[in-house]
Amino acid sequence: MSNNVKWSELNADVLQSILERLSIINYLKARSVCKNWHVVCKQISSIQDKFPWIIIFPRRRPKSSTCQVFNPQDGKLYTLRNLGNDFSTHQCIATSGSWLLMLDLRSNLYVLNVFTRERIDLPPLESHQGRLQVNRLQNNTFTFMINQSSAPARNVLNRTKAVLWVDEKTKGYLVVWSIGLSYIMYTKNGFDFWREIPTKEGPENLHGCQDIVYKDNNLYILTGLNRIRILDYSQELPRALLDNVDDDPFRDDQRRRGKIGVTVSGEVLMVKNRLKQVFNILKMNSDGTSWDEVESLGEESWITDLGVTVPGVDGSRPNSIYYRDRSLYCGDLSVQVLEMILEVDKNGHARWFIPSLREL
Repeated sequence: MSNNVKWSELNADVLQSILERLSIINYLKARSVCKNWHVVCKQISSIQDKFPWIIIFPRRRPKSSTCQVFNPQDGKLYTLRNLGNDFSTHQCIATSGSWLLMLDLRSNLYVLNVFTRERIDLPPLESHQGRLQVNRLQNNTFTFMINQSSAPARNVLNRTKAVLWVDEKTKGYLVVWSIGLSYIMYTKNGFDFWREIPTKEGPENLHGCQDIVYKDNNLYILTGLNRIRILDYSQELPRALLDNVDDDPFRDDQRRRGKIGVTVSGEVLMVKNRLKQVFNILKMNSDGTSWDEVESLGEESWITDLGVTVPGVDGSRPNSIYYRDRSLYCGDLSVQVLEMILEVDKNGHARWFIPSLREL
């Protein structure tokens, strides 16, 4: 190509074909090159990396508005800026694409897109409807009281689980938050309050919550008894499905902590946690009544931070599990070993996510 060619005047179809193949970071840089490139970017509906990245939150220090993302494919580290005052003091609880569910120092929850800086403030916790009593203290922290038993918010959050789902096109969202092991509540777009999901009574009969996953309008809950409860969120109010699984595959094992996942085709997986080892992955059988041992995930990879498997793509690792303890690991199920991908120091925090961006 001649050196006299102006890149800003590159044919739009050719340019779009190029831009659609870029990683999300390079895409963000490309759309800032010039006006014409930005116009072509607007014609691209969405950009999504199918390979999992790592988002790294800094050591907690005041007045820092940055975090970093790491692409394991090319080993490059990028800094994201202008994420809000004191962002580094806030806690990330869950992700959906490039959206983060964040908890600030005042125990307020919000959803933030780290690439577009869009922010959704969630209803205050004291707006909940249910048995939980939330008391805001003078220093803008909370105490949670359930069945006359009170606990500071930060103590409760040591055992919290949450899922976030955001529709990239409509910005519709659902947030489900498990406080400790005994209380689950949710909110979604159109709500100005939080609603309770009973955990010890009613048709759900949850008996606590070890882990939760959301996929295709269904909420999958791993109870304290290692049983699966499935709630259908396709209607205004969630309802328990009849094919909930009562079988406890770890009933004779004292190490009861587990994680669950859902495959691309909707099959439910379960695995117990053991540091630096991958073992004994189970899949709910076709009758939905018990579990079968799984020797391979085929061409899929399980990202435990997201609770779902993703199809294998160029550069990813099929038949693998992406796992987080304090540091980040990836394990090949055929050899049953976790390889450390990124070490995180004791004051930092990181998690797996799949970056995505939809043009407005």
